[in-house]
Amino acid sequence: MKSFLSITLALALCAGRAHCGFFPKNAFSDDARGLAGAQFLKVPPSARFSSLAGSGLSLGGADSFFLNPAGTSGAGRSAAVSYESLLEGSSRTGLVFSRPSAAGVFSAGLLYSNFSPGLEKLDGSGGGSGDGITAYDAALGAGWSRRSGWLDFGFALKYIRSRLAEASGSSVALDAGLVFREAPPSRTELALAVRNFGPPIKLGSESASLPFELGGGIKWKYTPDFNILIEGRLPCDHSPYLAFAGEWFLPYSARSGLFLRSGLNFKNYDDHGFMGAFAGGFGLKFGGVSLDYAFAPYGELGSAHRMTAGLAWGGAGEKPEARPEKALPEKALLAVAPFYGEAGVTETEAAVVRNLLEAELDKTGRFRLVEREGLDFILAEKKLSYSGLSEERNAAELGRVFGAELAVFGSVSRNKNGYLITARLVDASSAAILRSEAAVAADDYLFRDAARQLAAALSR
Repeated sequence: MKSFLSITLALALCAGRAHCGFFPKNAFSDDARGLAGAQFLKVPPSARFSSLAGSGLSLGGADSFFLNPAGTSGAGRSAAVSYESLLEGSSRTGLVFSRPSAAGVFSAGLLYSNFSPGLEKLDGSGGGSGDGITAYDAALGAGWSRRSGWLDFGFALKYIRSRLAEASGSSVALDAGLVFREAPPSRTELALAVRNFGPPIKLGSESASLPFELGGGIKWKYTPDFNILIEGRLPCDHSPYLAFAGEWFLPYSARSGLFLRSGLNFKNYDDHGFMGAFAGGFGLKFGGVSLDYAFAPYGELGSAHRMTAGLAWGGAGEKPEARPEKALPEKALLAVAPFYGEAGVTETEAAVVRNLLEAELDKTGRFRLVEREGLDFILAEKKLSYSGLSEERNAAELGRVFGAELAVFGSVSRNKNGYLITARLVDASSAAILRSEAAVAADDYLFRDAARQLAAALSR
């Protein structure tokens, strides 16, 4: 953390005068347009982010590696392959792999842009020589990230190489990022990322700065299934700009569903006009397999289509053994205690699970729920902690305070396969556990489906 803050401070001091040698003349303004090299590093790293118009600093997944390394902290063992058809027969390919461990998540990635093979060398008279020009851009990187309570952080180092005909050059760059999750009842997440910080790349006799960018953004969970993204970017070769996007998930099972995405990027508006400012696309998820598509218009230049395929694998978390069941009383008064988050799970996520489960239990019609305002007031008065409520005796005590017959308590944990949510139904009079159920959610947008499964199992 200290090293990241030191780097950020150094960048701020350099950016103020733009004399570090890492930034072009008149950096961070429109006067610096066209003065940075390795432009392929500015392109969104996958179809998912392309369809969001380049937004997504606070989103997680293996494909976050080249956008904000902190986003890979929640990725399980997974891989993503991206392909984009560019203009005039050129293409761009990306590959990312993530592997979690006790020390954090280790990731590696490759970006490769291959330019049109139709480019032809010219002879001294300006005529074609018949020989094609070799031109490509590539970046190979490795990184590490970790989740610690309310904070995700990560960094990546990458080797960059470009070639145009006989001229070639290389450089190295650093990416680093943070994602902050606020405590409940907040539904926002804040992100900060530094991209492409490194020495200039020299191609032949020409030297150009890397496309350094400082970005920050907010993700607002309008609903558990709908994210609104608002981001600001400060690139070294352009004036600051804003981007807005939305991502809506339509689940049709616990681990599968359809994503609808769209975004507006004001930098693209400056570069490509009104029709180039918008982007959109969709994604399909089938268990651990995902497929994303993005349509990115470039104004008068045409349009580009991009596809990304992803795969996450590994066994599901084990389900706790349930106690013997007995019939539940009709229309029993039920108190839902706060859930607590184990390592890798924030209080916000645990609170969201509790809220969703309470709503789904109410929909079953099997229970009468204790009023939330009164229950939370008693919790504050008694100063009962989340960890205390993890035990059936304390949950039963909470139920008895309100004259409830039953109480529900539980926990949310996280492993390489996603979230494991456990919920237990306890008899308030005897503190005996009547039922114990578990559900797996591959990501936080699937909390609602997991809550629905738990509510159905607990209310049998």
